[in-house]
Amino acid sequence: MPIRLVELDEALIPDAKALVNRVFPHQSFDERISFWVYRRRKSRAMKLLLRLYGSMDIYQYWVALDEGGNICGTTGIYSEKKDVHEAIWLSWFCVAPEMRGKGVGKLMLEFSIDKARALGKKYLRLYTSDDPNEAAAQGLYEKYGFKIISQKKKRGHTLFYREKAL
Repeated sequence: MPIRLVELDEALIPDAKALVNRVFPHQSFDERISFWVYRRRKSRAMKLLLRLYGSMDIYQYWVALDEGGNICGTTGIYSEKKDVHEAIWLSWFCVAPEMRGKGVGKLMLEFSIDKARALGKKYLRLYTSDDPNEAAAQGLYEKYGFKIISQKKKRGHTLFYREKAL
């Protein structure tokens, strides 16, 4: 099944957001507004707000499209002020439940790792949780060398912070 990755554009945002909301039903305020921010990321005001908040200029999303042009996965990268000199963060990495086990996650993760490497960072970092809905992703992260570097309890789950040396 040919899957293609394309940069997220305005026309694809509603479907990408719907997939993310389906895969991650429990989101923080910051997570809930991320697509709203993405739509405005190039404005001078949003760039300033992102810097003040702690995120930096690197903020991109891509979607995986199936043969019919339907979104079957999302991935993105962003930088954080606290570690911008060494790391890039994986954002909204998810695969539609009905597409899991078909190589979509592998394709997107390899793509994201390549994007992070091209930026010259030392690490690609992410956070995930022990939510059963995220269990399949844990094995994929392990396979690609993402090590747990810390964890904390939040919103009834344990969050795992992982990083991969690039």
